[in-house]
Amino acid sequence: MHSSKWLLVLALSSELGLSGLAAATAPLTIPVAGPVTNALVWDAMSKEYTTKPGERYAKFTFYFTNTSEAPVLIHSAQSSCFCTVAKLPATPWQIPAGSNGPIDVTMDLAGKIGRVMKGVFVNTSGGQYNLTVTTAITPPDPSQVQAPTMNDSDRLKNMQTALADRQSLFKKAECASCHADPAKGKTDGAQLYAGVCAGCHDSPHRASAVPDLHALNHATDLEHWKRWITYGRAGSMMPAFAQSEGGPLDNTQIAALAAHLARTIPSRVASFPGGGGSGAANALTPSPNTNALSIH
Repeated sequence: MHSSKWLLVLALSSELGLSGLAAATAPLTIPVAGPVTNALVWDAMSKEYTTKPGERYAKFTFYFTNTSEAPVLIHSAQSSCFCTVAKLPATPWQIPAGSNGPIDVTMDLAGKIGRVMKGVFVNTSGGQYNLTVTTAITPPDPSQVQAPTMNDSDRLKNMQTALADRQSLFKKAECASCHADPAKGKTDGAQLYAGVCAGCHDSPHRASAVPDLHALNHATDLEHWKRWITYGRAGSMMPAFAQSEGGPLDNTQIAALAAHLARTIPSRVASFPGGGGSGAANALTPSPNTNALSIH
């Protein structure tokens, strides 16, 4: 009788012990917090500026505050056009809980008239914020407008000079002021393009030999742009921009400008009569130290 009772007690103790062990070793489920949305509160989502006559740049500053209890990462701030640049101190930029900061935006007004509106898209760990900048461009006072300093005869002469020596753009002071000096001290690709490329390639009055880079009929990529910027094209008006070739840009500037072009200009598949292939393999590329182009 006593032995039966002890066997029953041992059986119950064993069952309870195994149940307790199973409960103790069961995996714990710890909730993981997702990204904090709408954490950044802005002083405004859109800003407008009216220029003074002749003003080249419009500048804006957006202020934000992280109102959440967790840090927020700002990964990038990109604009809808190369003429508008948002400046971040670093990427990713960590914003601690409760802290604040500014994002400066600059719009290049070269060649623009009237009202100009651009978007700035701030990508964060808590989602995207869409900002808008608008500039009302004040037309110049007619009484203060100077007569053009270059007539058609001068323009033709400069083109002939560039065809004879494409690096003359950087040698003559009056040419360098437009084609080289704007690059000094700049490392942002969009600003470099606006400073030393857009004046020729985006001009509605560009020479017929100067292509519209946004309407090329062949494929492009990062290496394509690096080669063209570095060496230009011998036998044409396209100069070599690398300092090693007598141009104004160092390697860092060339890399930044090439990255901007690769990012903002979509690559088009080359199309040749007779179906001679397509893609980057058939794109014309400059060959250094020669007057010919290589096709590869």
